[in-house]
Amino acid sequence: MILIRESVPEDNHELQQLQEQCPQGASLIVSTVNTPDFFARVKAYESYKVFVACDGDRVIGSGACAIRNAIVNGEIKRIGYEFQYFTSPDYRRRSVAKRLHQQIEEHLAKSGAQLSYALIMEGNLPSMRLFENEGFKIHRKLLMPALVVRKKMDVFFKGKVRLLKSQDLPRIADLLNTTWKDRELYEPTSAEALTQLISRLPAFSHDNLLILEDRGMILACLGCWDWSNVMRVTVRALNRKLKIIGWVLSTARIVPDFPKAGSTMKQMMLMLMGFKDPMHLAVLIRNANNQALQNGIEEIFCVCEQDDLLLKSMKGFLRVNTAVYLIIKQLSENISLPNRSVFVNGIDL
Repeated sequence: MILIRESVPEDNHELQQLQEQCPQGASLIVSTVNTPDFFARVKAYESYKVFVACDGDRVIGSGACAIRNAIVNGEIKRIGYEFQYFTSPDYRRRSVAKRLHQQIEEHLAKSGAQLSYALIMEGNLPSMRLFENEGFKIHRKLLMPALVVRKKMDVFFKGKVRLLKSQDLPRIADLLNTTWKDRELYEPTSAEALTQLISRLPAFSHDNLLILEDRGMILACLGCWDWSNVMRVTVRALNRKLKIIGWVLSTARIVPDFPKAGSTMKQMMLMLMGFKDPMHLAVLIRNANNQALQNGIEEIFCVCEQDDLLLKSMKGFLRVNTAVYLIIKQLSENISLPNRSVFVNGIDL
Protein backbone atom coordinates (compact mmCIF):
# COMPACT_ATOMS: atom_id res chain seq x y z
CA MET A 1 0.00 0.00 0.00
CA ILE A 2 1.30 3.45 -0.94
CA LEU A 3 1.26 5.95 1.93
CA ILE A 4 2.11 9.67 2.06
CA ARG A 5 3.96 11.04 5.08
CA GLU A 6 6.10 14.00 6.05
CA SER A 7 9.76 13.39 5.35
CA VAL A 8 12.33 12.97 8.13
CA PRO A 9 16.14 13.51 8.07
CA GLU A 10 16.69 9.76 7.91
CA ASP A 11 15.19 9.80 4.39
CA ASN A 12 18.14 11.84 3.11
CA HIS A 13 20.22 9.17 1.38
CA GLU A 14 17.24 7.35 -0.12
CA LEU A 15 15.82 10.60 -1.48
CA GLN A 16 19.14 11.51 -3.09
CA GLN A 17 19.34 8.09 -4.75
CA LEU A 18 15.76 8.34 -5.99
CA GLN A 19 16.27 11.89 -7.23
CA GLU A 20 19.21 10.74 -9.36
CA GLN A 21 16.95 8.13 -11.01
CA CYS A 22 14.53 10.81 -12.20
CA PRO A 23 16.14 12.83 -15.04
CA GLN A 24 14.37 15.90 -16.34
CA GLY A 25 14.39 18.08 -19.42
CA ALA A 26 13.59 17.62 -23.09
CA SER A 27 16.39 19.06 -25.26
CA LEU A 28 18.97 18.92 -22.46
CA ILE A 29 18.30 15.96 -20.17
CA VAL A 30 19.91 16.22 -16.74
CA SER A 31 19.75 14.51 -13.38
CA THR A 32 19.76 16.75 -10.31
CA VAL A 33 20.73 15.69 -6.81
CA ASN A 34 20.49 17.99 -3.81
CA THR A 35 23.86 18.07 -2.10
CA PRO A 36 25.48 17.68 0.37
CA ASP A 37 22.13 17.15 2.04
CA PHE A 38 18.82 16.57 0.26
CA PHE A 39 17.09 19.11 2.51
CA ALA A 40 19.58 21.89 1.74
CA ARG A 41 17.35 22.95 -1.16
CA VAL A 42 14.26 23.63 0.97
CA LYS A 43 16.15 25.40 3.74
CA ALA A 44 16.16 28.49 1.55
CA TYR A 45 12.58 29.04 2.77
CA GLU A 46 11.49 30.09 6.23
CA SER A 47 8.43 27.81 6.20
CA TYR A 48 8.61 24.55 4.23
CA LYS A 49 7.53 20.92 4.17
CA VAL A 50 8.80 17.88 2.29
CA PHE A 51 6.45 14.93 1.80
CA VAL A 52 7.36 11.44 0.63
CA ALA A 53 5.35 8.59 -0.87
CA CYS A 54 6.26 5.16 0.49
CA ASP A 55 5.52 1.59 -0.49
CA GLY A 56 6.29 -0.23 2.74
CA ASP A 57 9.72 0.97 3.83
CA ARG A 58 10.69 2.13 0.34
CA VAL A 59 10.54 5.83 -0.61
CA ILE A 60 9.08 6.02 -4.13
CA GLY A 61 8.34 9.71 -4.59
CA SER A 62 8.58 13.16 -3.07
CA GLY A 63 7.21 16.69 -3.32
CA ALA A 64 7.96 19.92 -1.47
CA CYS A 65 6.23 23.19 -0.70
CA ALA A 66 6.99 26.52 0.94
CA ILE A 67 4.70 29.18 2.37
CA ARG A 68 5.37 32.91 2.31
CA ASN A 69 3.70 36.31 2.21
CA ALA A 70 3.48 38.18 -1.09
CA ILE A 71 1.71 41.01 -2.87
CA VAL A 72 -1.43 39.81 -4.64
CA ASN A 73 -3.61 42.48 -6.23
CA GLY A 74 -2.18 45.19 -4.00
CA GLU A 75 -2.53 43.30 -0.70
CA ILE A 76 -0.24 41.02 1.30
CA LYS A 77 -1.54 37.46 1.09
CA ARG A 78 -0.35 34.06 2.29
CA ILE A 79 0.69 31.95 -0.71
CA GLY A 80 2.22 28.54 -1.32
CA TYR A 81 4.91 27.41 -3.73
CA GLU A 82 5.09 23.78 -4.92
CA PHE A 83 8.31 22.33 -6.30
CA GLN A 84 10.66 19.38 -6.65
CA TYR A 85 8.19 16.63 -7.44
CA PHE A 86 9.65 13.31 -8.57
CA THR A 87 8.48 9.69 -8.69
CA SER A 88 10.40 6.42 -9.02
CA PRO A 89 10.35 5.15 -12.63
CA ASP A 90 8.96 1.86 -11.23
CA TYR A 91 5.83 3.65 -9.95
CA ARG A 92 4.93 5.98 -12.83
CA ARG A 93 1.25 6.23 -13.85
CA ARG A 94 0.07 5.07 -10.44
CA SER A 95 -1.09 8.53 -9.20
CA VAL A 96 1.88 8.91 -6.82
CA ALA A 97 2.53 12.54 -7.80
CA LYS A 98 -1.20 13.28 -7.65
CA ARG A 99 -1.42 11.98 -4.09
CA LEU A 100 1.67 13.96 -3.09
CA HIS A 101 0.13 17.11 -4.53
CA GLN A 102 -3.16 16.53 -2.72
CA GLN A 103 -1.29 16.15 0.58
CA ILE A 104 0.67 19.33 -0.10
CA GLU A 105 -2.44 21.27 -1.06
CA GLU A 106 -4.17 20.14 2.11
CA HIS A 107 -1.19 21.35 4.14
CA LEU A 108 -1.13 24.71 2.32
CA ALA A 109 -4.84 25.27 2.85
CA LYS A 110 -4.62 24.40 6.56
CA SER A 111 -1.69 26.80 6.89
CA GLY A 112 -3.73 29.69 5.50
CA ALA A 113 -2.34 29.85 1.96
CA GLN A 114 -4.92 31.39 -0.37
CA LEU A 115 -3.09 30.64 -3.61
CA SER A 116 -0.57 28.05 -4.79
CA TYR A 117 1.87 28.40 -7.67
CA ALA A 118 4.53 26.39 -9.46
CA LEU A 119 7.08 26.93 -12.23
CA ILE A 120 7.26 24.44 -15.09
CA MET A 121 9.78 24.53 -17.91
CA GLU A 122 8.53 24.44 -21.46
CA GLY A 123 8.40 20.86 -22.73
CA ASN A 124 7.76 19.27 -19.34
CA LEU A 125 4.42 17.81 -20.45
CA PRO A 126 4.00 15.24 -17.63
CA SER A 127 4.23 17.96 -14.96
CA MET A 128 1.94 20.27 -16.91
CA ARG A 129 -0.69 17.55 -17.27
CA LEU A 130 -0.48 16.70 -13.56
CA PHE A 131 -1.05 20.26 -12.40
CA GLU A 132 -3.71 21.06 -14.99
CA ASN A 133 -5.65 17.97 -13.89
CA GLU A 134 -5.42 19.27 -10.33
CA GLY A 135 -6.97 22.62 -11.20
CA PHE A 136 -3.93 24.78 -11.98
CA LYS A 137 -4.02 27.22 -14.87
CA ILE A 138 -1.22 28.86 -16.84
CA HIS A 139 -0.97 32.44 -15.61
CA ARG A 140 2.06 33.76 -17.51
CA LYS A 141 4.83 32.60 -19.79
CA LEU A 142 8.13 33.74 -18.34
CA LEU A 143 11.72 33.63 -19.49
CA MET A 144 14.73 31.89 -17.97
CA PRO A 145 17.79 33.48 -19.59
CA ALA A 146 21.02 31.50 -19.23
CA LEU A 147 24.14 33.62 -19.64
CA VAL A 148 27.03 31.55 -20.95
CA VAL A 149 30.23 32.24 -19.01
CA ARG A 150 32.91 32.18 -21.72
CA LYS A 151 35.25 35.16 -21.31
CA LYS A 152 36.12 38.04 -19.03
CA MET A 153 33.75 40.98 -19.45
CA ASP A 154 34.92 44.59 -19.46
CA VAL A 155 33.39 46.78 -16.76
CA PHE A 156 33.31 50.51 -17.38
CA PHE A 157 31.87 52.52 -14.51
CA LYS A 158 33.37 55.06 -12.18
CA GLY A 159 31.52 53.68 -9.16
CA LYS A 160 32.84 51.12 -6.69
CA VAL A 161 31.86 47.44 -6.60
CA ARG A 162 32.14 45.90 -3.16
CA LEU A 163 30.67 43.21 -0.92
CA LEU A 164 27.70 43.66 1.38
CA LYS A 165 28.23 44.97 4.90
CA SER A 166 25.71 44.49 7.70
CA GLN A 167 25.08 48.23 7.93
CA ASP A 168 23.98 48.22 4.25
CA LEU A 169 20.95 46.01 4.88
CA PRO A 170 18.34 48.75 5.56
CA ARG A 171 19.29 50.55 2.33
CA ILE A 172 19.39 47.28 0.37
CA ALA A 173 15.90 46.42 1.63
CA ASP A 174 14.66 49.85 0.49
CA LEU A 175 16.28 49.41 -2.93
CA LEU A 176 14.74 45.94 -3.43
CA ASN A 177 11.30 47.16 -2.35
CA THR A 178 11.50 50.16 -4.67
CA THR A 179 12.59 47.97 -7.61
CA TRP A 180 9.83 45.34 -7.28
CA LYS A 181 7.00 46.85 -5.20
CA ASP A 182 4.62 47.01 -8.18
CA ARG A 183 5.11 43.35 -9.15
CA GLU A 184 2.65 40.61 -8.26
CA LEU A 185 4.03 37.89 -5.95
CA TYR A 186 6.79 40.14 -4.57
CA GLU A 187 7.41 39.78 -0.86
CA PRO A 188 8.39 43.13 0.71
CA THR A 189 11.58 42.77 2.70
CA SER A 190 13.42 44.46 5.57
CA ALA A 191 16.90 44.46 7.04
CA GLU A 192 15.83 41.81 9.54
CA ALA A 193 14.25 39.61 6.84
CA LEU A 194 17.39 39.86 4.69
CA THR A 195 19.55 38.91 7.65
CA GLN A 196 17.43 35.81 8.22
CA LEU A 197 17.47 34.88 4.52
CA ILE A 198 21.26 35.16 4.28
CA SER A 199 21.72 33.09 7.44
CA ARG A 200 19.50 30.21 6.28
CA LEU A 201 20.57 30.02 2.61
CA PRO A 202 23.05 27.15 2.25
CA ALA A 203 26.42 28.21 0.83
CA PHE A 204 25.46 31.89 0.85
CA SER A 205 26.83 34.77 2.91
CA HIS A 206 27.55 38.50 2.79
CA ASP A 207 30.41 37.64 0.42
CA ASN A 208 27.88 36.51 -2.20
CA LEU A 209 26.07 39.84 -2.43
CA LEU A 210 27.63 42.55 -4.58
CA ILE A 211 26.93 46.27 -4.25
CA LEU A 212 27.53 49.09 -6.71
CA GLU A 213 28.17 52.36 -4.91
CA ASP A 214 28.91 55.86 -6.17
CA ARG A 215 29.64 58.77 -3.83
CA GLY A 216 28.01 56.99 -0.92
CA MET A 217 24.84 56.08 -2.85
CA ILE A 218 23.94 52.42 -3.43
CA LEU A 219 22.90 52.13 -7.09
CA ALA A 220 22.46 48.37 -7.41
CA CYS A 221 22.78 45.08 -5.54
CA LEU A 222 23.07 41.50 -6.77
CA GLY A 223 23.12 38.15 -4.98
CA CYS A 224 25.17 35.38 -6.63
CA TRP A 225 24.24 31.90 -5.39
CA ASP A 226 26.58 29.14 -6.53
CA TRP A 227 24.06 26.38 -7.16
CA SER A 228 26.70 23.67 -7.37
CA ASN A 229 27.00 23.93 -3.57
CA VAL A 230 23.39 22.80 -3.10
CA MET A 231 22.63 20.78 -6.24
CA ARG A 232 24.71 18.50 -8.46
CA VAL A 233 23.53 18.74 -12.08
CA THR A 234 24.76 15.95 -14.38
CA VAL A 235 24.10 15.88 -18.12
CA ARG A 236 22.45 12.64 -19.21
CA ALA A 237 21.83 13.40 -22.89
CA LEU A 238 21.42 16.15 -25.51
CA ASN A 239 19.08 16.10 -28.46
CA ARG A 240 20.44 16.30 -32.01
CA LYS A 241 19.89 20.06 -32.29
CA LEU A 242 21.89 20.82 -29.14
CA LYS A 243 24.68 18.50 -30.23
CA ILE A 244 25.01 20.43 -33.50
CA ILE A 245 24.92 23.78 -31.68
CA GLY A 246 27.56 22.53 -29.27
CA TRP A 247 29.80 21.37 -32.09
CA VAL A 248 29.51 24.72 -33.90
CA LEU A 249 30.18 26.79 -30.76
CA SER A 250 33.12 24.62 -29.71
CA THR A 251 34.63 24.54 -33.21
CA ALA A 252 34.36 28.32 -33.49
CA ARG A 253 35.82 28.60 -29.97
CA ILE A 254 32.88 30.72 -28.90
CA VAL A 255 32.27 28.40 -25.95
CA PRO A 256 35.32 26.58 -24.56
CA ASP A 257 33.51 23.51 -23.22
CA PHE A 258 29.91 22.85 -24.29
CA PRO A 259 28.02 20.41 -22.01
CA LYS A 260 28.09 16.76 -23.05
CA ALA A 261 26.71 13.51 -21.67
CA GLY A 262 28.35 12.68 -18.34
CA SER A 263 29.59 16.18 -17.57
CA THR A 264 28.65 17.98 -14.38
CA MET A 265 27.38 21.51 -14.82
CA LYS A 266 28.29 24.36 -12.49
CA GLN A 267 25.68 27.10 -12.42
CA MET A 268 25.06 30.37 -10.62
CA MET A 269 21.63 31.73 -9.75
CA LEU A 270 21.05 35.49 -9.63
CA MET A 271 18.81 36.78 -6.84
CA LEU A 272 18.28 39.84 -4.64
CA MET A 273 18.56 42.08 -7.70
CA GLY A 274 17.86 45.72 -6.95
CA PHE A 275 18.75 48.65 -9.19
CA LYS A 276 17.99 52.26 -10.00
CA ASP A 277 18.93 51.76 -13.66
CA PRO A 278 19.48 48.52 -15.66
CA MET A 279 22.95 49.76 -16.59
CA HIS A 280 23.86 49.83 -12.91
CA LEU A 281 22.83 46.19 -12.58
CA ALA A 282 24.83 45.40 -15.74
CA VAL A 283 28.01 46.42 -13.93
CA LEU A 284 27.34 43.84 -11.21
CA ILE A 285 26.32 41.09 -13.62
CA ARG A 286 29.59 41.58 -15.52
CA ASN A 287 31.48 41.37 -12.23
CA ALA A 288 29.54 38.21 -11.38
CA ASN A 289 30.53 36.77 -14.77
CA ASN A 290 34.20 37.42 -14.07
CA GLN A 291 33.96 35.77 -10.66
CA ALA A 292 32.12 32.82 -12.19
CA LEU A 293 34.85 32.44 -14.81
CA GLN A 294 37.48 32.18 -12.08
CA ASN A 295 35.42 29.58 -10.19
CA GLY A 296 34.68 27.33 -13.16
CA ILE A 297 30.98 28.22 -13.32
CA GLU A 298 29.58 27.78 -16.81
CA GLU A 299 26.13 29.41 -16.74
CA ILE A 300 24.33 32.19 -14.88
CA PHE A 301 20.54 32.00 -14.51
CA CYS A 302 17.54 33.99 -13.41
CA VAL A 303 13.80 34.09 -14.22
CA CYS A 304 11.98 37.18 -15.42
CA GLU A 305 9.25 38.53 -17.69
CA GLN A 306 9.80 38.10 -21.43
CA ASP A 307 10.24 41.85 -21.91
CA ASP A 308 11.70 42.58 -18.47
CA LEU A 309 13.70 45.75 -17.94
CA LEU A 310 16.50 43.77 -16.32
CA LEU A 311 17.21 42.01 -19.64
CA LYS A 312 18.88 45.28 -20.68
CA SER A 313 21.50 44.46 -18.04
CA MET A 314 22.54 41.37 -20.00
CA LYS A 315 23.65 43.00 -23.25
CA GLY A 316 26.94 41.62 -24.56
CA PHE A 317 26.35 38.11 -23.20
CA LEU A 318 25.72 34.95 -25.18
CA ARG A 319 22.21 34.21 -23.89
CA VAL A 320 20.20 31.02 -24.20
CA ASN A 321 16.51 31.51 -23.39
CA THR A 322 14.15 28.88 -22.01
CA ALA A 323 10.42 29.45 -21.55
CA VAL A 324 9.02 28.84 -18.07
CA TYR A 325 5.31 28.72 -17.24
CA LEU A 326 3.98 30.23 -14.06
CA ILE A 327 0.91 28.19 -13.10
CA ILE A 328 -1.46 29.02 -10.26
CA LYS A 329 -4.42 27.64 -8.38
CA GLN A 330 -6.77 29.58 -6.13
CA LEU A 331 -7.19 27.95 -2.73
CA SER A 332 -9.66 30.61 -1.62
CA GLU A 333 -12.57 32.33 -3.35
CA ASN A 334 -11.40 35.65 -1.92
CA ILE A 335 -8.29 35.97 -4.06
CA SER A 336 -7.45 36.64 -7.70
CA LEU A 337 -4.10 37.27 -9.34
CA PRO A 338 -4.26 40.08 -11.94
CA ASN A 339 -2.53 39.55 -15.25
CA ARG A 340 0.23 42.01 -14.44
CA SER A 341 4.01 41.66 -14.31
CA VAL A 342 5.19 39.23 -11.65
CA PHE A 343 8.29 38.82 -9.53
CA VAL A 344 9.97 35.42 -9.32
CA ASN A 345 12.62 34.89 -6.67
CA GLY A 346 15.76 33.11 -7.83
CA ILE A 347 15.52 30.62 -4.98
CA ASP A 348 12.29 29.25 -6.51
CA LEU A 349 14.34 27.59 -9.24
